[in-house]
Amino acid sequence: MNPVKVFLGLASLAGFSAEGLWAARCTTTLDSRLVPEYEIYVQRLEGAMVSRLDAGELSWVPEPARKEAAAQLQSGRRVLWNVSDQDTNQRVAGWNGTVINWVGAIRIRGSRLEDLRAVLQDYSRCGAIYSPLIYDCRAQPLDASGNAFEVTYGFQNTYRAASFFPQHYSFEVTARTDYADSVSHGDRVLMVRSQSSQIRESDSGVPGRNDLLEPNHDHGIMWALNTYWRARQIGPDIYAEFEFVELARSIREFVCKIGIIPIPKAVVARVIDTLPSDSLDIMLAATKAECERRTSGHSAKTAP
Repeated sequence: MNPVKVFLGLASLAGFSAEGLWAARCTTTLDSRLVPEYEIYVQRLEGAMVSRLDAGELSWVPEPARKEAAAQLQSGRRVLWNVSDQDTNQRVAGWNGTVINWVGAIRIRGSRLEDLRAVLQDYSRCGAIYSPLIYDCRAQPLDASGNAFEVTYGFQNTYRAASFFPQHYSFEVTARTDYADSVSHGDRVLMVRSQSSQIRESDSGVPGRNDLLEPNHDHGIMWALNTYWRARQIGPDIYAEFEFVELARSIREFVCKIGIIPIPKAVVARVIDTLPSDSLDIMLAATKAECERRTSGHSAKTAP
């Protein structure tokens, strides 16, 4: 790619992004053919979810990389992996779609599944726990069991292709979230499933601004979202996985100009590639930190 053209595109785009004008010119529309493809992908994923957890820690990491990933996990660090299916994405790219699928794992020391569930259900504080990724959160129980909620999140993210070029994204996501406790191979397990029912993107990318675009007629960064927590109590610790599946626009079909300057595909490709892993990392790190903070507080109160 011509570096001069890329620089001019970035500079022009940066000038428009300051006022939120570039984004309005780069909108797209969800192709209805993508919906069943995404639903089939999610059904296939969910059908294998229990068996994958039963297969052991980090079973989704390719065998050649698993030893190093296990050492990383044991040392207290997070493990992230892109498990997106390339065959699916090649098939739907011509319909301006891509299915993004990432999974990550953490080990939470000295915590119980009850602590993890309490953190995940602390909807009044999730904006503080998961800042800056989540800036707002509202939840309504769907029944008296305490296992099902309708949750509305305010998500935001910023990507910088260069120090002078920030791209801001903000979404209002409404989702149903279900919690389920079980026992597997003698260990207690917590499963949490969340599925979006509506996603509306801010035209300007500014959190809280009343400029939400119509669903599926936006910039195509996130058209559908499914997330999953899978956690197992192992002695005094928790092994937890967080996975998300997202339907977004295809980079292959991306075409946008500001004036006469085309926006380089590389700019949007970096956004699509970077935002998912950054968001996953924040969710894992913040959950681990909050669980361990609460556990530490409990220990301090019970100490003689």
